[in-house]
Amino acid sequence: MTTANVTNGSKPYIVEDRPMISRSCGDRVKITHTIEPGKEETGCITCFYSPPEYPILAKCPCFDYPEYIVNEIKASQYIYIRENSIEYNQPTLQPSKATTPLTTIFCCGHSPSSLSVRDSITTIYFDDVLMDSVRNDTRMFHPLHTFCCGGRGEEVRLESRFCGDVCYRGRSLDGFGSGCCCLVCVPVGCPECLCPCAARKTIYVEDAETAVKIITMARDDARVRLQVMER
Repeated sequence: MTTANVTNGSKPYIVEDRPMISRSCGDRVKITHTIEPGKEETGCITCFYSPPEYPILAKCPCFDYPEYIVNEIKASQYIYIRENSIEYNQPTLQPSKATTPLTTIFCCGHSPSSLSVRDSITTIYFDDVLMDSVRNDTRMFHPLHTFCCGGRGEEVRLESRFCGDVCYRGRSLDGFGSGCCCLVCVPVGCPECLCPCAARKTIYVEDAETAVKIITMARDDARVRLQVMER
């Protein structure tokens, strides 16, 4: 290991070319707050967990995924407000690895009857354009919608708008301005599934109003403390 890669844990780590990457201690990133993630609800029709051996039953309206994987998903969720960024995990499901030669051959290495957690961790620094606006984007009549159709919790939207707030800034999917989505403007009403390159992110939380206040306060404090101007 070269000396350029060694940090002194007792001294601040300063990055002059991008101050927001700096941190107060050289060997750690300070977590200033934690936010309770949203709890996924399946709606009033769902009454049973699927048997562990038959997770496919979750495709039926009255069955949820097996209890073991539901608990693993809940245990994997977190939202950390760090001294210079926000980090969160909104995990999804994936098939487990096959455990027998037969399933390895016929299921392409996957288990046909077992699921595991697939982490989806995102880190957004407070000088990113996504931090231009932090707002409560929870749907109307949220408790009723959740009771009838299920949901993932209240919604906090991180986004960057322009042109009188009627368009999102566009961001290429690979970060280099190539691919199907280049640096174009995206109308605000365009669904996320059709316009994945819009500068917006949704975080599911238990209490959106409190989460917005915490994130906004942490962002503003970091920008002042590190003397970072809005881009």
